[in-house]
Amino acid sequence: MSVGGKKDSYDFYRQEDDLDWHVDQRLNIREIRMIYSSISHYQRNWEKYNGGRPPEEMDFLNWYKTSLFTMITDYNYYHHEVDTPSENDT
Repeated sequence: MSVGGKKDSYDFYRQEDDLDWHVDQRLNIREIRMIYSSISHYQRNWEKYNGGRPPEEMDFLNWYKTSLFTMITDYNYYHHEVDTPSENDT
């Protein structure tokens, strides 16, 4: 039987990281909202959950949450419907 998983503390910054590499991912609005909600929950409970996590992780979560909020705002702006009164409405 094999046992997987990283045993050492996670190293966010490795000298050998290729920072030109990137990935694209397609998410719908519900997935964006779910990620935003999950990050918000984690941040509200940071002290309980973090277990000595590096402060850079919270910085990243703040940045990512702002990016997600931008996506949600963009969606809301372009999918906003306004009822316009008709001639019969008085």
